[in-house]
Amino acid sequence: MFKTLFTILRGQTARARDEIEDGHAVLILEQKLREATAGHERAKRALATMILRERNEKRALAGVIARIGDLEARVSDALNAGMEAFASEGAEAIADLERESEVREQTLERTGLAARRLRLMIEKTDRRLVELRLGLTTARAMEAERGATRELRGDFAGMAAIAEGEAVLKRALERTDPGEELDILDQLDAELSGDDLIERMAAEGLGTPPRTRGADVLARLRAKTATGTDAGQPQTV
Repeated sequence: MFKTLFTILRGQTARARDEIEDGHAVLILEQKLREATAGHERAKRALATMILRERNEKRALAGVIARIGDLEARVSDALNAGMEAFASEGAEAIADLERESEVREQTLERTGLAARRLRLMIEKTDRRLVELRLGLTTARAMEAERGATRELRGDFAGMAAIAEGEAVLKRALERTDPGEELDILDQLDAELSGDDLIERMAAEGLGTPPRTRGADVLARLRAKTATGTDAGQPQTV
């Protein structure tokens, strides 16, 4: 049980850390880039120091070798002149210089190897820093895009309101006309009650219409007018 709770706690901590890093990615990248750049500059200064030390060792080694050559010539002259004391003293000095030469050669080799390794590391770091700077530029652009999106949320809400208004208008336009619906209901009632059949048969001259129509009234008035006119005319004997 305790192990499970500990695992859940670690998971929640990791999730919280990821959320914080995602929300402050640009800030974290900027700080890491500053730290990496500072370390890169220190490494370049260390390399410069190594290169200078290597050059100094080379000059010192060259000086030792030159002194060895000069002493060897002098010892040879002393031997030729029978000056054994000078020859012996010179030989001791040459032996010391040769030991110094060996030490300086070893130091120069180590310094050169360390300088080459540091140079390779600096070159790799420089390429990675370039990629990190490019990534930071991309992250800044993405963050600016997200900020613009957040600012446009009000416009998006307005667009959603437009869409909702269009839906309401569509439903209003598609709504059934109440008057037309009543006419259809009257027609259905007439069909169900048989009144429609009577009217259709009367229209064909089959029986008397169930209700007076305007056309019937007009015909009656015309007939009445015609009768009155005929009554007013003189009769021929």
